[in-house]
Amino acid sequence: MSSFLDKAKEKAQQLSAAAKEKAEDIKDKRKADDLLDDLGRIAYARHTGRGGNDDEAKVGEIVAQLQELEANGTPILGAKPSAPEAPPA
Repeated sequence: MSSFLDKAKEKAQQLSAAAKEKAEDIKDKRKADDLLDDLGRIAYARHTGRGGNDDEAKVGEIVAQLQELEANGTPILGAKPSAPEAPPA
């Protein structure tokens, strides 16, 4: 009986670790999307004559954060995930 419980406990630990890893992946992808959104806002402001004096520094910081995420395995230049469709009213 204890063998069955040991196997069940081991499986539960494996599933827990996989769930934590998946949650971290989702968190990192959201962070990358937020950073890319920030980068787009800065680019838009600069191209419409509303950029700030510190834009270049902000861009450098954002790019560094994106490179760190990418180095850790987060895809940066993939397609942006679409929002789930709302159910019909």
